[in-house]
Amino acid sequence: MNTRSPFRRTGAACALLALALAGLFAVEAAAQDRRPAPKVRSIPFVSITKSNGQVRYFETNAIPLLFHKACFGWRMHVGGPDRGVSLVEVLQTSEPAKDIIAGPETEVSADKMRATTRMRERVVDGYMQRSWCIIPGDPPGTYSYHITIDGEPRGEFVFCALAMPDQNENIDPTELNCPNKFQGVEHRRPPAAAMPG
Repeated sequence: MNTRSPFRRTGAACALLALALAGLFAVEAAAQDRRPAPKVRSIPFVSITKSNGQVRYFETNAIPLLFHKACFGWRMHVGGPDRGVSLVEVLQTSEPAKDIIAGPETEVSADKMRATTRMRERVVDGYMQRSWCIIPGDPPGTYSYHITIDGEPRGEFVFCALAMPDQNENIDPTELNCPNKFQGVEHRRPPAAAMPG
């Protein structure tokens, strides 16, 4: 007569299965550690809001001058924890705007070719972003953003704004002919000085 309990064999099998699964999870975790981190990027973007309320976003620096429909801006990776930072954003155009709609945190130059915004802004998941929207009277030409965060120059985004006489909201801005396609500079922060030990 066999005095071994079938439960002992089942328990031993379960223990072996648990060890095998633990090993598999350890191998998978190690493989994930070796995978390259996602590429961190700072980008210019354009959004277009159609008459039906649908919003489309494009990674481009070509702005179709679609009045009350197109917006343009930047998204920048600044890293670190979620926090508030001091932002100075200077938007410069190559031609004067007829009108500029801005809040009290924005100072507009007398020639209406530069708008300087000073404000506190949030960094969320290492990123921050801002945008402006097109209104009648915004000129075609070059638009540039100069970004300073906590007193340090951090980047520049250069856009080209193109007249859209037909105001076609179905335009794909990535297909527009822009002389400075994807021209931009991201200023890297200098490495922190080594702390004396």
